[in-house]
Amino acid sequence: MYRKLWVFFVVGFFLFPQTKLDLETAVNFALSHSPAYLQAEKALESTKAKARQATSIFLPRVKLQGQNILKKKVFTIEMPPFFPGDKPKRVKMDFTRKYQFGLNITQPIFSSGQLISTYSIAQLQARAEEENFRQKRLDLIFQVKKAFYSVLLAKKALEIQRESSKLAYTHYMQVKALYDVGSATRFELLQAKVNWENTKPELIKAENNLKLAKLSLKSLIGIDEGFEVEGELRFVPMEVGISELEKYMLSHSPALLSVKYRREAAAKGIRLAKAQFGPTIALTFDYNFRSDYFNLKASNWEDYYTLALVISMPLFSGFSRVEEVRYSTSLYHAAKFGERALRDNLLLRLRSAYKKAREAQASYMSARDTVQEAREGVRLAEVSYRESLVTSLQVEQARLSLKMAEMNMYNALYRYYVSLAEIESITGYKFGGEK
Repeated sequence: MYRKLWVFFVVGFFLFPQTKLDLETAVNFALSHSPAYLQAEKALESTKAKARQATSIFLPRVKLQGQNILKKKVFTIEMPPFFPGDKPKRVKMDFTRKYQFGLNITQPIFSSGQLISTYSIAQLQARAEEENFRQKRLDLIFQVKKAFYSVLLAKKALEIQRESSKLAYTHYMQVKALYDVGSATRFELLQAKVNWENTKPELIKAENNLKLAKLSLKSLIGIDEGFEVEGELRFVPMEVGISELEKYMLSHSPALLSVKYRREAAAKGIRLAKAQFGPTIALTFDYNFRSDYFNLKASNWEDYYTLALVISMPLFSGFSRVEEVRYSTSLYHAAKFGERALRDNLLLRLRSAYKKAREAQASYMSARDTVQEAREGVRLAEVSYRESLVTSLQVEQARLSLKMAEMNMYNALYRYYVSLAEIESITGYKFGGEK
């Protein structure tokens, strides 16, 4: 029975290996599978298509039209009498033909700025949507990094808890050996055993925290198969200052650039609204041919054409153009104030994240030295206990101090890297790589 189970385990291990997932792989997987990110990508494509479509407003409009008149009523004209005493005559005259075809070409020449404003608005909206897409990319990367770092922290917490449980068990066995030879009391034995037993629920909790962290990462990046996270929380100092980050953010932040382009588009909207008061000029060409019989012989068709310069000047439209100018002006000011509010909010978030990163860095530097001292303290406590220089309670306190120091160190590292990832999502700055 046991042999069958072992064979099944080994075969399953090789047939269903777990995916090795590092940070870069997790980010790339999320960028290619996240529904919200893919939706934003398609929205960007549609906006770019609209921007390319706006180019067509400068090109001529060509239209070919044909019709087959199924039924008609001809004009009747009353002719005056040609001789005194004669009666007027009513004559029917047909000015139409059963088959009529026409080609119309219209080329805009001048529009008081309407065409160029419409084109500029479409281009600015496309650029704004592109920056908005970049910001969504940065936000997704931040969420993936945060979840990935949570898994690394949970793994490290499980390792620390296992080591702490092992130390408690080792101490319990040491006390038991001393108890067996009469060098330790029963109270010390029971106390050491209770301390070891108390590490088991904490170990189970650490294992569950790791499972939950991996489930959160799995749900975020959209991976279906099992995976094993690779990587460690290793400290890399942040050498850039807050002033440089602020300067970089003001010129590179996708969120700020997006609202900037929308504000510029709103300014173009005012120009477009005002341009509706001006004249428009267009060149039109119409070529028509018609016949009562659908016969391809050239002599069967009658044709005529017109070439015209059309000038249009709007005079009154029920005050709609005036309200359009007011509406566009309000949109522009709303966009301007929104840009200012976003700028202040991003600066506040950046300074807060930078402060958290510096605090976490200082905490890590302090905890790193403390861990070394705590490890030495555990070693000295075990040696001193064997020589009856310290009590079992003091050994337990040394173990707990080591566990707390290690957790403080890795919690500081986790906060440090989450803060760096948040700074990257706010500013667009890339730590440890190309900007």
